[in-house]
Amino acid sequence: MYAFQYRKAASLKEASELLKKDADAKPMSGGMTLIPTLKQRLAQPTQLIDITGIAELSGIESKNGVLTIGAATRHQQVASSKVVRDVLPALADLASNIADPQVRNRGTIGGSVANNDPAADYPAAVLGLDAKVITNQREIAAADFFQGMFSTA
Repeated sequence: MYAFQYRKAASLKEASELLKKDADAKPMSGGMTLIPTLKQRLAQPTQLIDITGIAELSGIESKNGVLTIGAATRHQQVASSKVVRDVLPALADLASNIADPQVRNRGTIGGSVANNDPAADYPAAVLGLDAKVITNQREIAAADFFQGMFSTA
């Protein structure tokens, strides 16, 4: 790896501002994809913006027939969520079978979806469910979000 600046964002607003200021900055929560990519020098961000602990990015909620899962929600949280098990048990089962316990306890649904690895489970589930990806700027249908292998809108 090479030198980069580490910043821990205290809020969603701060994270957004830091990322807007530096086009080469990368957000990080679980780091399951980003850290190996950094080690292989396939990514060379000027800054890592740690979004771990930003409340608005975590959590699971079902309201009016819509299941919402925050991007920084860990795989294990999806797997063990009563809300997910009640509303969409197949998604809880999918999450409970991701990799190994270490990855399930660190990795996030947002990281998996944003990375769009063809070997990952969440992108296929998001597409199959005709879900929407909501960013700080827009709402994107899954069919439009996934643009190709490792490529998203």
